[in-house]
Amino acid sequence: MGLRQRLKQHIRNNRWQYLVISLVFLIGLGMGTQKVAGLEGGVRDYLGEMIDNYLQEGQEAPIYGASIFLAAAATQGKTVLAIWFLGLTIIGVPLILAVVFLRGYALGFTIGFLVHQKGGAGIIMSVLSILPQNIVYIPFLIIWSVIAVNFSAYLVGRNPGGVSLGKTLVNYSLLLAVFLVMFMTGAFVEAYLSPWFLSLIL
Repeated sequence: MGLRQRLKQHIRNNRWQYLVISLVFLIGLGMGTQKVAGLEGGVRDYLGEMIDNYLQEGQEAPIYGASIFLAAAATQGKTVLAIWFLGLTIIGVPLILAVVFLRGYALGFTIGFLVHQKGGAGIIMSVLSILPQNIVYIPFLIIWSVIAVNFSAYLVGRNPGGVSLGKTLVNYSLLLAVFLVMFMTGAFVEAYLSPWFLSLIL
């Protein structure tokens, strides 16, 4: 069975998990967007000033490079490791959902704030500087979360006569390495490709 067929079968077998986790992410995205409207004027002005300073720096010098990659890689690596660790716990499922919700909330807030502050330019900035890496991050975040939720559920209902815990744990940990690589790819896009797109409109 090829990789595509395996992925389709995995999604089909876990369609309810994907539905719930995707819904949690979308709820976070929507709530993050709505939060922008409730910001106090001083907070909104401060965040707007930070964005303006960042864009000004981008006009004066390149805003991409190894430092951005390392920061993005560290942030994404922590997320992947946190989900992996939570999957090792019996109470990990609600905490994994919380991580997914917060990622959606942060993304929604960022996009909502840019659009609120910059209007049409904010939409363009969101598409060019936020969308590219999240095309990588979001699908793999949801897939990785489903895998972690399944492992946590396996620990709760584990059948002593079934697949050994050690073998399942090894497979789960090997997948950790795979998803770390995938998220590092997204970090590369965030550090080099997205800033380059943004520089086109600065």
